Amino acid sequence: MEEPVVGTVHVIASALNVRREPSADGEVVAQVKKGTALDVLRSDESWVKVRLADGSTGWVAARFVSDTAGTRSGKSSTARPRRTGGCPADSDYAFVETPRLTGSDSAAHGLVVVEATVNASGTVTGTKVISNTTRDESLALAAEREIRSAKFSAPIRNCVARSFVFTYRRTF
Repeated sequence: MEEPVVGTVHVIASALNVRREPSADGEVVAQVKKGTALDVLRSDESWVKVRLADGSTGWVAARFVSDTAGTRSGKSSTARPRRTGGCPADSDYAFVETPRLTGSDSAAHGLVVVEATVNASGTVTGTKVISNTTRDESLALAAEREIRSAKFSAPIRNCVARSFVFTYRRTF
């Protein structure tokens, strides 16, 4: 029996992975672009189970979707109203310090994709190479080093800074 739709969300990240399970380690089954409307089947504080336009289902991180078709807050002061009682408005992550790029003597070219786990303080606490089309291990290590040098302001949901996973794509 097909799960009933309980709402709709819109993607607010530039691209968002749809995963088989509600976990940052879950297999990516699709990717959707910013502004895409997704039917909600169920959700919790961190993950939302969605149905895609083709009828398939998967899980997306709740911090990258909104129940309104808005843009990232911080770029527009009208995107989300400030909460009362001194609680900051919900916001998405932002770079405080961008990754420090490194040069390479390698003749290899391609793309390295790294998932970085970022804590609620905005510090990268772990990295995992997802793909490396360069086939040069030193370039994968360089990409991991680069994203570890970044500093973020963590997203805020319901007055609380949240940890998150950031996908870093580096072309060599």
